[in-house]
Amino acid sequence: MVMPPDLRQAGRGYVRIVLPCYNMHVTQGPERGVAYDFWWRVRTELDARGWTEDELRSRTGVARTTVDRLQVGKRPPTARVVNALAEALEIDLTEAHRLAGRTPAPPSPGGENQSPQLSAREAILRDRIYTDQQKKAMLELLDIFDQANRRRQD
Repeated sequence: MVMPPDLRQAGRGYVRIVLPCYNMHVTQGPERGVAYDFWWRVRTELDARGWTEDELRSRTGVARTTVDRLQVGKRPPTARVVNALAEALEIDLTEAHRLAGRTPAPPSPGGENQSPQLSAREAILRDRIYTDQQKKAMLELLDIFDQANRRRQD
């Protein structure tokens, strides 16, 4: 077995194997940027149209890295970026700016500006990121936790 020099020098007798994941945005952790929902909508619209990132870049002048930064960025994107992407992908501008974190969500009919609390089960079922198999596994875990909590309360 051939070990990388840094491991050989450290005297460790193992080799770390790293496999790429096809779904990196799921495996990178729970942190989502303020414009994550807009990033997701842009990706969905690209797929629906069959556009490549190069085609989006040529139609909008927005770099691929700028689009990717929507996923994890700590600040909302500029109005120019949101407008360019929304217009090219025919996304309503008001919705695009809301999804990008540039404007607050409209108030609910009750006058509160909060979305209703979802149960963990409902949140898993509604999240478009996860595959059906991932959702099933998470729901099974929730059931296990619920059973354990009921036993503790008895």
